[in-house]
Amino acid sequence: MKQLIYFINKYLGWRNWSVILYNSVIENIFILFYIALRQEVYSIRLTVDCFIFLLFSCFCTSYGYLVNDLGDKELDKLHAKDNTFKDDSVTKASLIVLFFLLLSVILGLRFIKNPLFFPFWLCWLGISTAYSIRPFRLKERRKVGLIVVVIAQRVLPLLVLYTAFNHYVWVDWIVFAVYVFFRGLSSDLNHQLEDYHHDFITETSTYVVNAGLQRAQKLFRLSLESEKVLLFLCLLLIYHELPRIEYYGMSLVLPILVLYLFLYVLSWIKIKSRDLEISVNPFLPGRRDVFQFIHHGFPSVALPFYLILLLLLQHWSFVPILLAFIFLKRMYSLKYLKNSYPLKLLIRVSTR
Repeated sequence: MKQLIYFINKYLGWRNWSVILYNSVIENIFILFYIALRQEVYSIRLTVDCFIFLLFSCFCTSYGYLVNDLGDKELDKLHAKDNTFKDDSVTKASLIVLFFLLLSVILGLRFIKNPLFFPFWLCWLGISTAYSIRPFRLKERRKVGLIVVVIAQRVLPLLVLYTAFNHYVWVDWIVFAVYVFFRGLSSDLNHQLEDYHHDFITETSTYVVNAGLQRAQKLFRLSLESEKVLLFLCLLLIYHELPRIEYYGMSLVLPILVLYLFLYVLSWIKIKSRDLEISVNPFLPGRRDVFQFIHHGFPSVALPFYLILLLLLQHWSFVPILLAFIFLKRMYSLKYLKNSYPLKLLIRVSTR
């Protein structure tokens, strides 16, 4: 049992469970809940499929990250960075990567008959492999590498999600995919900006090293602003496509749309009136303000939580999903809730 727990923590829970924190499906899970509301398929089977697909996405994401660590084994040693396989042989590391690939295949068989599922899934795995492993090593192809990693880790999992749940509405595909692309672009640009000095010293040919800090920071800022606008378009789409979700003639989607508009205006005011030294980077450690919340807390916690509540109004079978979501996002923790931006904002407004 101890060996099993050790294996899970090391290879599935590595880097503080990044496989969940940076899993595109879980990060943008509000899209799955929107699909359920739009299709009006409320059943225990849908709940089961949701759990199977989320576990499937975790194994696929694990495969991508483990392949990356396998490809970066020697480079991370030069950077003095942590690597999952630093104490493992190449043979053992390769077998572990294949093991997680096998787990994803076993779960993926449940959706394999759905149109386009298999080709999108194959692209997801294929590009994730080519991104890290020689002779392809796409991550060192500068601008191409940046675009490829965003598509592989963010957009393709979303396309697989669409097909797994038989959602073939092209407007939805485009609007949500473009938003997810820019959200992923912001995240990966931030990652490259953080690693700039290490990559520059070791002559690792990333986009930021090639473009330079100033140019990369401008693109990062543009991506962050695009992300906010695109999320508003996503909310407008949700509002437009879910007219039947109402209470006494009033749309139940409207409150979350109004909340986002308030946050967007607040962030815009802060940007316009801010000191030039203030950063709008939502990825700064320990940050709890409107910039962090509008990019992370709102789309990954507040919005999906609200949509789950709307699903519960339709059918009781979504209770397990609600409980799992509360556990996953630590919403049961009073310390977590006290440190959240919405509560801090309410306290600040009430004291004034």
